[in-house]
Amino acid sequence: MKLIVNADDFGLTRGVNLGIIEAFQQGIVRSTTLMAGMPAEQHAAELSRQNPNLKVGIHLRLTAGSAMANNVDSLLDVSGQLQNQSLFWDNQSMNPEEIEKELRAQIEHFLSLGIELSHMDGHHHCHRHPLVAPITRKLSDEYQVPLRPDNEMTQYKGKSLGFSDKFYGENLSSEHLLDIVKHHLGRVQVLELMAHPALIDEPLLEASRYATARTRELAILTSSELPQALESIGVTLSDYSCLKD
Repeated sequence: MKLIVNADDFGLTRGVNLGIIEAFQQGIVRSTTLMAGMPAEQHAAELSRQNPNLKVGIHLRLTAGSAMANNVDSLLDVSGQLQNQSLFWDNQSMNPEEIEKELRAQIEHFLSLGIELSHMDGHHHCHRHPLVAPITRKLSDEYQVPLRPDNEMTQYKGKSLGFSDKFYGENLSSEHLLDIVKHHLGRVQVLELMAHPALIDEPLLEASRYATARTRELAILTSSELPQALESIGVTLSDYSCLKD
C-alpha cells in the first residue's frame, strides 16, 4: 500500500509553514495543501520553491478568511468575511454559482503563484457540503487533479483510494498512526492520512483552536522509527502523483 501523509493548512501562519517543511525534510510528509489568500501564503510559496519535491495541492476554504471573488454574498457572514464552520454547515442557501466563482478564484490565484497543482481538498472538509461537493468534483475534473475522498474509500483512475482523518486530537502517538494505516492494509491501494504539523506561533493561537496538538503531530511525523515501521508492514511513502502512474 502507498501512504500519502498530507499536511493541511500550508499558508495559514509562518509557524504552520515551518512545521510542515520540517515534517517533509525530516519526516514522512510528502504532500501539503495550501490555503490561497491567507496571511502566510507568500511565505509558503517561497518554501515550496525551495523544496520542489514537496507536492502542493490547494486547501479550498469557505470557512476562514476573506473571499477572493467579488459578489459572493451568500458565502459571507454579517462582517463580510467567509462564514465560520458552524454557519457554513448550517447554510443550505449558498448560491452554487457563487461557490464555484469563489473556489475557481482561489485555484487560479494558486496557479498564479507558479506552483504546480497536485490535488485538492477542503478546509474543515468544506468540499463535502452537499452544495459544494458537485462543484469540487467538477473542478477536480476540469483541472485534472485528484480530490480528497469524501468517504473512506473511492476509485480514482482504476485505483482504490482511501482517506483517514483519525490522526487528530490530543491522544496522538506513533502507535495510533500505525493502527490507522494497518486498518486500511488490504482494503485500498493508496491511503491519504490527514495531518496538521506546525510550530506554534501567536497567529496560529489566534486562528485555530487546534494548536498545541500540532507540535505533538510534528514530533510523531518526524520520529526516526516511523519510516522503518511503515516499511516493515509493506507501506511505501508517496504523494498524489502515484495516482497518475
